[in-house]
Amino acid sequence: MKYFSSFRTTVKISRYLFRTLALLLWALGALLSTFYIISLLHQRESDLRQEYNTSFAQAQSYFTRSADMMREIKYVAENRLNTSLPGPDMMTGLLAGKVSRPEYTPLSPNPDCGRVETEYRHSVDSLSYFLSYWKDSFTETYDLNRVFYISGESLCMANFNLRADNGVDNTLPKSLQQQVVKYRNARQNDREDDIYWVAPGQRGDRGYLYMLTPIYAANKLEALLGIELNIRLEDFITNSTLPIGITLLDQNNAPMMSLSGGVRRASELSSYPEAAGFYGYTEGYKNLVMKRSLAPTSLSIVYSLSLSTIIENFKAVFINALLLNVLSALLLFILTWLFERKMFAPAEKNALQLEENEQFNRKIVASAPVGICILRISDGANLISNELAHNYLSLLTFEDRERIIHIICGQQVNFVDVMTSNNNNLQISFVHSRYLNENVAICVLVDISARVRMEESLQEMATAAEQASQAKSMFLATVSHELRTPLYGIIGNLDLLKTQDLPEGVDRLVMAMNNSSALLLNIISDILDFSKIESEQLKIEPRSYSPREVVSHIAGNYLSLVVKKRLGLYCFVDPGVPNSMRGDPVRLQQVLSNILNNAIKFTHSGCISIYVFCHDGYLQLCIRDTGVGIQQRELIKLFDPFVQLGSDGHQQFQGTGLGLAICEKLVNLMDGDIAVESESGLGSQFTIRLPLYEASRSYTVLNSDLYGRVCWLALRNTALEHYLTRLLKENGLMAKRHTDQVIGGDEVFISDDDIPPGGCYRAWIRFCIAHIGPALEINPGHWLLSPAFTEELPLLLLKIYRGESTASSAPLLPQPSPTANGENNDIRILVVDDHPINRRLLADQLGSLGYQVMTANDGVDALSFLNKQSVDIILSDVNMPKMDGYELTRRLRQQGRVLPVIGVTANALAEEKQRCLDAGMDSCLSKPVTVSVLQPALALFSRRAREQRGELEEHS
Repeated sequence: MKYFSSFRTTVKISRYLFRTLALLLWALGALLSTFYIISLLHQRESDLRQEYNTSFAQAQSYFTRSADMMREIKYVAENRLNTSLPGPDMMTGLLAGKVSRPEYTPLSPNPDCGRVETEYRHSVDSLSYFLSYWKDSFTETYDLNRVFYISGESLCMANFNLRADNGVDNTLPKSLQQQVVKYRNARQNDREDDIYWVAPGQRGDRGYLYMLTPIYAANKLEALLGIELNIRLEDFITNSTLPIGITLLDQNNAPMMSLSGGVRRASELSSYPEAAGFYGYTEGYKNLVMKRSLAPTSLSIVYSLSLSTIIENFKAVFINALLLNVLSALLLFILTWLFERKMFAPAEKNALQLEENEQFNRKIVASAPVGICILRISDGANLISNELAHNYLSLLTFEDRERIIHIICGQQVNFVDVMTSNNNNLQISFVHSRYLNENVAICVLVDISARVRMEESLQEMATAAEQASQAKSMFLATVSHELRTPLYGIIGNLDLLKTQDLPEGVDRLVMAMNNSSALLLNIISDILDFSKIESEQLKIEPRSYSPREVVSHIAGNYLSLVVKKRLGLYCFVDPGVPNSMRGDPVRLQQVLSNILNNAIKFTHSGCISIYVFCHDGYLQLCIRDTGVGIQQRELIKLFDPFVQLGSDGHQQFQGTGLGLAICEKLVNLMDGDIAVESESGLGSQFTIRLPLYEASRSYTVLNSDLYGRVCWLALRNTALEHYLTRLLKENGLMAKRHTDQVIGGDEVFISDDDIPPGGCYRAWIRFCIAHIGPALEINPGHWLLSPAFTEELPLLLLKIYRGESTASSAPLLPQPSPTANGENNDIRILVVDDHPINRRLLADQLGSLGYQVMTANDGVDALSFLNKQSVDIILSDVNMPKMDGYELTRRLRQQGRVLPVIGVTANALAEEKQRCLDAGMDSCLSKPVTVSVLQPALALFSRRAREQRGELEEHS
């Protein structure tokens, strides 16, 4: 019970720690708020410094431009003063009679200004002409008021007032005379520098800037040149929302002008920094100040802003931070109170209940139907155990107990099986936990002797089932080989016999034999496919394929059968169907062929329609017929194996009844599903759904030759009309329903009957259910098109509008070109087969294709033949005595022979092809092998043989 008292104390301590944590969280939030505000202040300080620097750049630019202007005027004055012969210049001629000469004003007592006027008449007149000519430019650009020309000895000054007409005060400032006298009394070395000073105006933020510079002629001070400009402190600051104060200081750090009135009063300074360049706080962090020297003068400018003004802008931030901290404190308080009420208070109450539960649990452990014990991990001591666990542990040997303790302590696994002394199987499962402040393992001991005996029995049964499955696979392989080998001889010879000229009546017998052989082959294939599906040996081989091409291929294959029964075959492929997707096109063709074959078989009138579209991430293929239909009670067993249904539920047709069962299995293997809807006497509809794996779509590109063209539709089939309307609009054409309207000469008429349209038209396209093959122009402008190839209508229209139509039009769909027999007479093929009939049949089939054929009885005979002669391709059976096809291929590859080896096998299992490829063969064909199968298979390897032969001839 000491443990539970300690637990209650821990709960109380946790409550206080939780309160401390809430306080620390609030303190952390307050600290973050403080850091955020300090960061904002530092950022504002940085922005102010940037604003100060920008304003100082404006002030510095003003003084620099003024100095540049002074140098220009000085340059003109020196040129006029240094001219050896006075005379008129260009501006004198231009302004002669228009400029009055200035009068000299004495700056010292009793000067002889008359003599000065005579000596410098030419230079003064030239300067007057120059200033009069450039007066407007100087006054507007530089805000220049006056120019002073002072003689070097007598201190007589010529005053050029550029703003005399604008009411500018002509009174000379006293500071001018003081500065001139001060300059004259200075030492020679001090006279080389220009003099700058400022005279305040009537307003404290405005005044006048004076510049005084010496003019030398032959190293002698001949005159002093001075200017007066307006200066306004408001021009020395950027447009700012803050009331920044500006003060202009002289060389003694005394203020001469100041812009600190109104709202700027808070930024006024009582003292200024002594350093030439300064940025920082002054007067105990009262103001943020920047001081800079204004070159080339000895003046300085000071920008200042009160810290209280800066802080005033952050008042909202301070208030928000304060409110945020108050709200966070309130929220933390509420959450802490709720957490204590919901968590800690019940925990203290539960601690009291645990003491009662401890006693209760001990009684449960004691009465459990399995052995339960608690072992200490540190030393394996048994802390608690019931009677059953005690009995089980007593049956263990010392070594077993040591091993169990070692496993528990090492945490290697969560259970261990041991054998007791009375030969019973005991399973001990355990989990690690804490008990009385110690690491323990809760162990459950169960006698599993009965289960072990049952598992041994099941293992024996599984072994027997595996052996039975292997025997079944071997039986299927054997049956496949034994049945397909003689069947190959029958079908192959019949295939060759059809190529011969037969007597009248014999061709009918050959066709009947061929049909019966094909039916037998289909029955064998269905049985083998179903057996492979049941034994999970049939695998889906996914790859990228075009669903449009698969549907078009199936429709083309069965079109002749449909036309033969006087039915109509309609194929509607939605424009949104992807161009390519991932799946198994071979198995999809098998499923569609089976369903379409059944639709043709059970439909005696009407039509068969194929719809292909996408919906909810699936490719849906619907095959609808107008056949006899299926009764509702028969639908539930439609996909059961070995079930055949006729129009009345009785078997009427040949076959195994495995077709639809195989279709359902194949569709399920492709992660899809198949469904059927049918009504007796009305027809059936089969719907296949396949997931759109890696679907790739390409958007319709509108062709300029078709865009905006008009097509008139006169169709009796409503489904065909709706589909063509959408198809034409997708390709940029206008589809209109024809109701006796006049057809234009450049418009196309589309119908599904043989009544020609009236009037003039570009072309008439007639959908004919009896037409087999691609579009055909039977008369000029009159085209026949099968409704099985409705998707080819835009291509046909493009051909018509481009003017490519002729009476004997080439097909729109690519047709395979037959290979002439004479093209293959340069290829030598070795046929290896132990069966004489099959060997002779293969030789005849290859001979009909034009190949040179040699034969061998088995692998040993083939190696002997290859040592004497060379061949281009080897066609070998895989199962032969002495040496089979696999060993033959391995021997050839070991000898370095790279010629193509094609295996021919009667084994229909899926792994047979992989076994051939693993042995080194290039391909594998399954019996029965027909000429139509041999021709494309050998064409590829024949082309490779010719290429290799050409490369050898080039090297030689």
